[in-house]
Amino acid sequence: MENLLKPDIGLMFWTLVTFLIMVVILKKIAWGPLLKALEDREAAIRGEIESARKGRLEMEGLKADYEKQLAGIEARTRQMLAEAEQKGARSREAVLKEAEREARAIADKTRQQLEAEKERLVRELRSQVGDLSVGIAEKLLRQAVDKKLQDKFIRDFVKDLDSRDRASR
Repeated sequence: MENLLKPDIGLMFWTLVTFLIMVVILKKIAWGPLLKALEDREAAIRGEIESARKGRLEMEGLKADYEKQLAGIEARTRQMLAEAEQKGARSREAVLKEAEREARAIADKTRQQLEAEKERLVRELRSQVGDLSVGIAEKLLRQAVDKKLQDKFIRDFVKDLDSRDRASR
């Protein structure tokens, strides 16, 4: 066991020579492909990072475009709502004006109907009053007045009624 703890120069020399030979062999055989694989991996990672950066920039551009489009859509929506409100107000005014016109037409028609009915009633009343007056006058005057005088009296009475009616209008 003491031998193992003491360094042997020959053993160290051959260990060092073996190590150096192994390094040269590994450098010629394995080191190049390992470094190439690492460089390829590094290039792939850089490419992915660049691609991600470009994708992020593209997405930011798309986001800005979408925000502009959204703002345009919102502006158009507000404009369309304002136009719809104006159109509704115009329609409401048109309906109100039409209703007022119809109400005036109905009132005028009713007024005309009332006037026509009034005139008809006045004519009827005049006719009835005339008939009654003639009947009464006939009874009263039959005894004292002749037919000629009676006709004149009736004509005067009817004229008097007409003039009163015209004056009352």
